[in-house]
Amino acid sequence: MSKLGRMAAKGADTQSQSPRTETEALRALDMTADELKVYETLLERPGSSSADVVAASNFSAVHSRQLLGELEAKGLVTRSPERIARYQPVAPELAFGALVALRQSGLQAALGLAERLAKIRPSSGSDKGDELSVELITGRETLMRVIGQFYESAKHEILEFDRPPYVNPFESHNAMHVSMRDRNVICRTICDTTKLDWPGGPQHIQECLAAGEEQRLYDGVPIKAAIIDRRMGLVPLHLKSANDSGLLLRPSLLLDTLCAHFEMLWQLAAPVGSDNSLDIHARNAESAELEQLIALLANGLKDQVIASRLKISERTFERRISLLQKRLKANTRFQAGWNAAMRATRRSGN
Repeated sequence: MSKLGRMAAKGADTQSQSPRTETEALRALDMTADELKVYETLLERPGSSSADVVAASNFSAVHSRQLLGELEAKGLVTRSPERIARYQPVAPELAFGALVALRQSGLQAALGLAERLAKIRPSSGSDKGDELSVELITGRETLMRVIGQFYESAKHEILEFDRPPYVNPFESHNAMHVSMRDRNVICRTICDTTKLDWPGGPQHIQECLAAGEEQRLYDGVPIKAAIIDRRMGLVPLHLKSANDSGLLLRPSLLLDTLCAHFEMLWQLAAPVGSDNSLDIHARNAESAELEQLIALLANGLKDQVIASRLKISERTFERRISLLQKRLKANTRFQAGWNAAMRATRRSGN
C-alpha cells in the first residue's frame, strides 16, 4: 500500500474498523486512483508545474490539468499565482484529516436518518397491524444483496442455525465471517450433526473455529437461520434453494421465540473443540440418544416405530444405527446388541 493509502486508512479509522485496502480508502475519500498518483507525485516533487506532472505521471496534459483542478478543489493542493503555476501538496495529515472528518459527519448524518426512518410505523388506520415484523425477500440477486447488508450491519453478535443442504460453497460464507471477525462481532453457530457427513463439512467447522467462532453440534437442527444483535433475523424459505427467497424478521414475538429456541439448543448442543476433538464432541452429543436407541432395539420394535419414537427421519435413524455399530465395534445389529449387553453386564459387575 502506498504512503497515502496507509495514511488514508489510518485517518478513516472509525470504531476500530479501518478500510482494508487502498481501493476502499480511496472510495471512502471520494478520490480516484489517478488523483492519488498526481498527489503522490507532488509529495515527491513539491512545486511541480503541470508540465512536470505530465512528465512524471505519463498522463496527457489535458488529463493532468483536470486532475490538478480536482485536487485543488478538494483542498489537497495549492497553486502559486505565477504565470507558470506551481503546485504544492497540502500536508496529508491536514488534508485527509479534514476529508475524513467530513465523511464521518456525513456517515453520522446518514445513521441518524436511518434511525429516524426506522421509527416510522404504518398509520393507525392500517388493517395490517402496528408494525410489519416479517418481510418476504424474493429473487436471487435481491436476497444475496440483503444477506450482505444483513451481516455487515451486525455490531455485537450473530447467532446461526446451520444444517445441510448447502447451495453455495463454504468460501462465500467464510468471506462474510472474516469481515465480522475484523469488527469483533461474536458468532455462535449450532451445526446439525449431518454436516459431518457433508463434503467439506468437518473442515469448514474447523475453519470457523480457527477464525474465532464458537461451534456446537446438535442432532436435529430444524432450520437454517441467522440472527444479528437479537434485533433482526433471516430465514430461507426453502432449504434446497436457500438463495432464492427468504424471510426477514424484525423485532417481534416471532424473533424473540427464535432467539429463545437458539439458546435452548445451544445448551443442549455439544461444544466443538479444535484439532482432533471434533469427533469426540460429536460422540458426546449423541451418547444419551444412542443409549435410548439401544433400549428400543432391545424391545424388538420395528425401525419405523423407533424412528417415530425418537422423532427423527429414517435417514437419521440409519445414520445412528451405523454410528452405534461403529461405537460397539460390530458389523451387524445382532453383534451390536450382544456387545451392548456384554458392556452392561460388565458395568453391573455380574
